[in-house]
Amino acid sequence: MPTLRDLTRAGLWIGLYALLALWPLLLLLSVPAAWGGSFTTELASALGFLAISLMAMQFVLTARFQWLAPPFGTDLVYAFHRHITVAALVFALLHPVALFGSSLRGALHYLWPWSAPWEVAFGVWSLYALVLVALTSWWRKRLKLPYEAWRRLHGVLAVAAVAVGVWHALWAGRLLSRPVVRWLWFAWTLSWVALIVRVRVVKPLWLRRHPWKVVEVRREPGDAVTLALEPVGHEGFRFRAGQFGWLTLGASPFAAAEHPFSFSSSSQAAPRLELSVKALGDFTRRLQSAGPGAVAYLDGPYGSMSIDTFPDADGYVFIAGGIGMAPCLSMLRTLADRGDRRHHLVVYGSSEWERTAFRDELAALQGRLDLKVVHVLERPPEGWPGERGLVTEALLDRWLPRRGRHGHFVCGPKPMMDAVELALARLGVPLADLHSERFDLV
Repeated sequence: MPTLRDLTRAGLWIGLYALLALWPLLLLLSVPAAWGGSFTTELASALGFLAISLMAMQFVLTARFQWLAPPFGTDLVYAFHRHITVAALVFALLHPVALFGSSLRGALHYLWPWSAPWEVAFGVWSLYALVLVALTSWWRKRLKLPYEAWRRLHGVLAVAAVAVGVWHALWAGRLLSRPVVRWLWFAWTLSWVALIVRVRVVKPLWLRRHPWKVVEVRREPGDAVTLALEPVGHEGFRFRAGQFGWLTLGASPFAAAEHPFSFSSSSQAAPRLELSVKALGDFTRRLQSAGPGAVAYLDGPYGSMSIDTFPDADGYVFIAGGIGMAPCLSMLRTLADRGDRRHHLVVYGSSEWERTAFRDELAALQGRLDLKVVHVLERPPEGWPGERGLVTEALLDRWLPRRGRHGHFVCGPKPMMDAVELALARLGVPLADLHSERFDLV
């Protein structure tokens, strides 16, 4: 069950987000326009301010505040981030519709910013930047944009959308009507500048001063590799088993080239850390060529999927597919190092036995834990005595423990996770006892 501390943080996070997102509207309501604007004019202003506010709040969602983020899985935060982008785009499009009303057709020439008054042109450029942010995010894979290039483009467009949008709002007339509104808007703007500086300058500078070193590289079955890292000149950090970090390897932390990877080592072994990854893209393929001595930067820990979320469970059930076993392996290794005596179950889906990562580690853990490991192979070898095919509801029904309350952890490819989560719900597993986290963030 979620702890009181997590629920408190969740309430704080939601309340603070709502307050900051709606603050410009509260300001408009408290300080009316000097000229006594009409309802449609005030509605247009409200829609425009709300669009800018939601765009600016996107930086909060991705700023990785460790003291605020733990109650939520990172996948939920980024999913919310994507949906809020849609909401901001809708409000931005409705802003001119409400402003011009029936004369909207006559104002279409403003779509060419060079033919519009400069204060209006800033609003048009902000809208275009926001549209590009949305399109390049939704269609990144279809457009075959490399992740690192997309991250940099995304950051530049997002900052541009907010910056020119704020400038448009400031000089379009509504904010200059009252000095108190003008100065409060300046203060609000400076707060977002400070947040951007924190994300793009202060945090990378801190990471650069706290480097890590690759001390070991291990090849794993199934095109996976495990990197062992140790801090250089600092104490590193502690993490909860099941969490992850953002890794930068072969680039500066200012390059915005970090990728999220789960820790696969025991949390008891920190500050030495291990991350296990599979060659699924250009970056992960480059990781496989990394050697001992390579400099890395690690931002973490993050994530709420951990056995420590369910400390009083009667045991744990881990359902994984492919490299999704990495965070589960971290939790199992931690349980073994703690001398845990509860019964645990692993259901591990793989394509072939020869490509099953961590199979030797799981076998060794069975000697240290009261652990049952069920391998499920899509293409089993001849004479395979175990489970075959996919991880289905019927298969889970055969193996899930019947007595006691267990924490259930699911990690793997998205189709597998969707099917398993639905199957667990049908089998009566309470939502509070189920935790998963997706890393297909964009």
